[in-house]
Amino acid sequence: MMNHSTPFDLKRLQDGWRFSVNTAVDFGIDSVQRLPDALQKFGFEKVGIVLDSGVTGNPAWEKVYQVIQDRFRVVQVLASDVSEPDYDYLDECNRYFSGKEIDCLIGVGGGSILDLAKALSVLITNPGPAIEYRGFNLIKNPGPPLIAIPTTAGTGSEVTPNAVFIDKKEMRKFGINTSMYLPKLALLDPLMTVTCPRSVTVSSGMDALVHAVESYVAKAATPTSRIFSREAFALVFNNLSRVVDEPDNLEWRGRMQVGAYYAGTALMNAGAGPAGAMSYPLGVHFRVPHGLAGAVFLPEVVAYNVDRGCTVYGELYDLIEDADPGLTLEEKSERFAQRLRQLCDYLGIPKTLDRFGMSRADIEMFGEQTTWLKAALDQNPASFSIGEVKMLLDRMLPLEVSG
Repeated sequence: MMNHSTPFDLKRLQDGWRFSVNTAVDFGIDSVQRLPDALQKFGFEKVGIVLDSGVTGNPAWEKVYQVIQDRFRVVQVLASDVSEPDYDYLDECNRYFSGKEIDCLIGVGGGSILDLAKALSVLITNPGPAIEYRGFNLIKNPGPPLIAIPTTAGTGSEVTPNAVFIDKKEMRKFGINTSMYLPKLALLDPLMTVTCPRSVTVSSGMDALVHAVESYVAKAATPTSRIFSREAFALVFNNLSRVVDEPDNLEWRGRMQVGAYYAGTALMNAGAGPAGAMSYPLGVHFRVPHGLAGAVFLPEVVAYNVDRGCTVYGELYDLIEDADPGLTLEEKSERFAQRLRQLCDYLGIPKTLDRFGMSRADIEMFGEQTTWLKAALDQNPASFSIGEVKMLLDRMLPLEVSG
């Protein structure tokens, strides 16, 4: 009998599957310096720029920005230091670009900044407040093309049709999701990530690892998406601790960047899982960075699945550099859960939620928030309902002693 995790199982061959990659990618050291030539090739003359305010100190960006100023008309520059933008902030930022003639919008930064740039690119041409477009495929008019330049190796936002923002009224995260703002080009330059602080390197790297692992085991995973998941996992798992220990090493930085790109591509085609879903309320209500929030839950979700007989993780275990090939698939899955926990411990990922100010009194609220993301829970290979969410939260909170 075929294992359910076998990539080319008969059911998949009968049902078929779809896979898409929509963004051209230019990877390599100094690839960001090819931005002016790309703008000229596409025929863009008037550009807008949305960037992380911290990028202004990056020598690679300063060099290419001078060339852009000399060769093109920079219509508007928005520098932002907001890590978790909300819809009100999105409307505020849109005022900088509304009514201005822009051929191309350039996003330079981490996942939140790229999400901001993606949303702004379509809000320019779609009237009304941003919250009206929260959901899927509500954007009607295409905006100016977008070029994405990530400065972290994490979200994969440079290739995904998702841009997530906080709804302050309902206190939950939900995005403006449309293929209309998929970047035309992504420039992946390791030099753009060398100034990334350790905490951001860890958080963004773990975000990519969550994407790789959960997209691989997702029920909607396909043989093609799993190719990307596997490559992403191998690159991220085997190099994350290295890049944390040697932040100036461009080889490690490059491997992480490609891994994050592969993980984003896999996520876009296969979907997310419980760890990614549960990171949202933890981020909104306890201000935990998105990647770190997912990292907190990933080892728990994996252990839960392994305890219920999920052996698909054994296939990922084989990709760890010093894996033991002589183990059975069940043993490999158990070892995978152990190695994942060891990596999180090495990176300083908290094991308990009280570290973020959460208590048992918050469990009910947290469970209700997660109901909005039930589709991601349903992707888990083992049954994972709101009841399991609450059980996991309870296990991750220490006993509260009165008196």
